[in-house]
Amino acid sequence: MARFTGFDEVFSALYVDFDNIYTRFLEIDPEAARAFGSVPYRWVRWIENHALRILYGEGVRRRILKRMCYLNPQRYQEYRNPFIRSAFQVVDCPPLTTRGKTSTDIHLVMDCMDDLSHSTHFDEFIILSGDADFTPLLIRLQEHARRTLVLSVGYSSPAYTAAASWRIREDWFLQQALRDERADDVDDQPVPVVHTPPVAPVAPVAAAAPVAPAAPMSAITPVPSAARTPQNSPTVTGMDDEDEGPTPGNAW
Repeated sequence: MARFTGFDEVFSALYVDFDNIYTRFLEIDPEAARAFGSVPYRWVRWIENHALRILYGEGVRRRILKRMCYLNPQRYQEYRNPFIRSAFQVVDCPPLTTRGKTSTDIHLVMDCMDDLSHSTHFDEFIILSGDADFTPLLIRLQEHARRTLVLSVGYSSPAYTAAASWRIREDWFLQQALRDERADDVDDQPVPVVHTPPVAPVAPVAAAAPVAPAAPMSAITPVPSAARTPQNSPTVTGMDDEDEGPTPGNAW
């Protein structure tokens, strides 16, 4: 650890097993896999600030001075340039067998062993891979009093995670380092302008004819009671004859 500014600085070296990480992300979240390969400088910035307070306390910052990426150029050629633009040294590891086995493991191990004697004296070795074959390498680095951080994806061997000083959880990396950056990408994109066609003017509705007011109750002419004789009422005959007395010619 060096102190050139007001902060204590941790010198780190970063090694990325691209095929291993990308294949795993492609299975669970294709969009996250694309973000991992297209904008590596953003998740590198997240790693620079990850777990500093837990590992070193206050007033410490991480400087990743060496960045290495190992990938199969026959399958992932499109991601070489984004890593090169993010200050990575890209090591092409084409398949060496008919089954597609590459030399990523041996290249990564040799570079780590060479960097143990580097004049910079790296304090940390950060390895992004879930391959348990790197367990002996982690143990050797700890023997030289170097901290190791690993991003283990998928199922990780207990021996592999136990040999590391710090394990970067897969869900943390997906949610914080990749998904947050994809949200920034959406914010950076221009908002499309939608042109709405002009609306034709609506013809005015003709006013309805005024309704005549109802006649007042006093204007209604009452109907005489004689005229309101029910039509269905039966006519009673002989009642007036009995009132006038017997008809002539009838004896009492």
